[in-house]
Amino acid sequence: MGLEKRTVKIVVVVVVILIILGGLLGLVLGLLLYQRYVELEVWPRSADDYRWEQPLIQFRPADPGSWHPWIQRINSFLSAYETTVPEDPARAPCTIHSRHEHQNRSPNCDIAMRTWGHCTADFLYGYPEGKPCVFLRLSHLHYWTPHPYNVSMNLPIPPELPDHIKKGLVHQMAQYHDYIWVSCDGEFMADQENIGPIEYIPPIEVAPPGFPTNRLHTADRLPYANRNMPDTDPGPLVAVQFLNPRRGVLINVECRIWTRDIYYDHTGYTGRARFELFVE
Repeated sequence: MGLEKRTVKIVVVVVVILIILGGLLGLVLGLLLYQRYVELEVWPRSADDYRWEQPLIQFRPADPGSWHPWIQRINSFLSAYETTVPEDPARAPCTIHSRHEHQNRSPNCDIAMRTWGHCTADFLYGYPEGKPCVFLRLSHLHYWTPHPYNVSMNLPIPPELPDHIKKGLVHQMAQYHDYIWVSCDGEFMADQENIGPIEYIPPIEVAPPGFPTNRLHTADRLPYANRNMPDTDPGPLVAVQFLNPRRGVLINVECRIWTRDIYYDHTGYTGRARFELFVE
């Protein structure tokens, strides 16, 4: 009888230990998954030598040979978005061919291309003028349910939120309350002095600078069984054009998203991307 009681106690202790270990393992895996997913991509980038720590976009505006490879990489990236019937607003430039190459565009595509301004093949994405465009996209979202900042919730807005986003929250009204806001700036004080003015596309008059949640394949919009499946449609883009970066200076650029559930860490990858810009 005593042996049976001892056996029962051992079994109970083992079960409790396994439950605790299972809970800790689940917590660790949850944290790891959170860090792994919700990434902010920057394009163009080199597929063969891309390094998150030091991705460098370097070119000389007067030398087509220096910026042509960047144009090719952008076109290769945007080729997945080519369509004759773009959505409204278009999630990306609808063609990688300039107006000179493709004169018979559909009217809808032509309108979409004008919306994306100089961040299109018509203007070679601004590189010949020394006003380069980069494209931002969120990826690995299948395990993430975003909680965006908006004016409809009685929650404090962080004081470090950039002015263009604060204006969007106040003046763009409730129709834009479900956006993942995005901003770019110099990573350090010297970079902020050298980066010059920045334009976000689509322009703020059309939509706030960010990603509409209703066009993202996040966990709350996917059946659980489909979370490991690849996206059938590429996610919406935000183009960022640097209108007057200081020439001959290496500029560290940081872009990040703003949501209530993303803890900002300047050393981490989650919701944040960085690159170096050097316009010779």
